[in-house]
Amino acid sequence: MSGQRVRGLLTLAVFLAIGWWIYEKQPTVSGFVDTITRPLLGSRVAVKESERKRVVGDASQVVALGIEKPVETVQEGMSESEVRRLLGEPDEINRIEDERGDRVRWTYRGADRVVVFHRNRVVSIAIR
Repeated sequence: MSGQRVRGLLTLAVFLAIGWWIYEKQPTVSGFVDTITRPLLGSRVAVKESERKRVVGDASQVVALGIEKPVETVQEGMSESEVRRLLGEPDEINRIEDERGDRVRWTYRGADRVVVFHRNRVVSIAIR
């Protein structure tokens, strides 16, 4: 068998293999892109880590006495003194009188947060 004939048979075998692969897998462009990017974007760990970084990046930081403190540490049920320790003195304090009883609204302009207390406990945290 000559070298040219062997080369021709190998080329034919490669084309047959490619044809069989296309027939079996029926590839699409989007499927091909997904296959390439799946190791980077498809794992749950990567997605969870990405989401965690987005949330942490979006969370506002409070600057009190030159020290940054994360706002997300304020939680419902905290006392007024605990919130003061975390965020410092509020920029504005308003009393709210309604059917639920006396409530107090503390506004932190630097942190873009409004914290509402009922009976000296946090009942609401809002982003302004």
